[in-house]
Amino acid sequence: MTTYTERNRKSLKLKLLPLGAVASAIISTSTMAHQFDARSYAMGGVGASSADYLTAPFHNPALAAKYEQDDDIALLFPSIGADANDPTDIIQNVEDFSDIYDEFKGMSNPTEADAQKVIDQLKLVQGDYAQVQAGTHLALAIPNDLVSVNVFAQAYADALVFADITDEDLVPENIIKQDLSSQALTMGVVVSEFGVSLAKSYKLPTATIYYGVSPKYQNVKTINYISDIENYKFDDWDDDRYQSDDNNFNVDLGIAYQHNAGFGVALAAKNVIKNSYNTQIIKGVQGQYEVSPTYTLSGNYQNHLLTAAIDIQLNESEGYKGITGTSNAYDAEADNRQFAALGVEFFPESWFKLRAGYQTDLTNNTDDSITAGLGFSPFDVFHFDLSARYADSKDMGAALQTRFTF
Repeated sequence: MTTYTERNRKSLKLKLLPLGAVASAIISTSTMAHQFDARSYAMGGVGASSADYLTAPFHNPALAAKYEQDDDIALLFPSIGADANDPTDIIQNVEDFSDIYDEFKGMSNPTEADAQKVIDQLKLVQGDYAQVQAGTHLALAIPNDLVSVNVFAQAYADALVFADITDEDLVPENIIKQDLSSQALTMGVVVSEFGVSLAKSYKLPTATIYYGVSPKYQNVKTINYISDIENYKFDDWDDDRYQSDDNNFNVDLGIAYQHNAGFGVALAAKNVIKNSYNTQIIKGVQGQYEVSPTYTLSGNYQNHLLTAAIDIQLNESEGYKGITGTSNAYDAEADNRQFAALGVEFFPESWFKLRAGYQTDLTNNTDDSITAGLGFSPFDVFHFDLSARYADSKDMGAALQTRFTF
């Protein structure tokens, strides 16, 4: 008999399988929303008005011009992170189904009661999904009074595991025939971006206005890997026949206002040009992923002891627009997100920072999260940031990064 502890260990191992697959995808395409800037991540995901000039391209290009007079060239190399959300334990339940079905196939004369046990397990995963996201960022910032420049690259991956159970497999007679037609789908996308943020500032008597733009090149790789429900594996997910590639240009825009008294506001627009991408058609199944504009309004307060910020996403971001050809309809709004976040950063010492945050999804598709993290900057040259996010035992993530200032 499998113990509770053994089941948990097995579940953790299974949850790492898609995470490893996603990480491999990033490595293969890097030179993943989806923001894994570890400082921002620890502060609930805020950044549209509170990011620094090095991480500005990932939040608001205008902030590339927000630097101090003693700031010079800075390098972000690298920032990495991952989120995993398996709200219904689908990964564990599909693996349990494989065990139950293997046991069923080993019976010499199975009954309808035996077949019903298989059906009960299939019903447990019917229509459920799990989602894994991962990302990495690189940036080189060159602040300048004429125009501040930040050359950046980022990649993020979004993988969705979806159980598609057919009605035929819910009939005991068909189970006894051992001819299942149900499938496990892995819909994935890896978006790689290469661009440059250009920003300037305009000083007022009591404040400064920042404005910027980030033209960027995007490579979007979609993945549609389908396996039989009884053979749930990821061995061949990265085969070329399951993938398609598209390239295009996009742009981010931003503006920010920072008063000398410490408070400020900002507005950022990401992926202003909307694009849709179709996966390969595999076994009659096709997915459509969408990169659409998102707009974030932000406010902050800063002094020598802390930075506090609030970000509100003004519209929903859409991921998988739809999946056609499956036996069960996929809810196209299930992975929509519209985040609002609060974050704070304390400076007890010049070389040490404490961060915390709170994030909520206004679409109610994900649970609220708390975040926390640490930052170390010995000698103000090498910077290390570590952060984590927790919603519950089935929905969590982590991020880390190293930065260098010269």
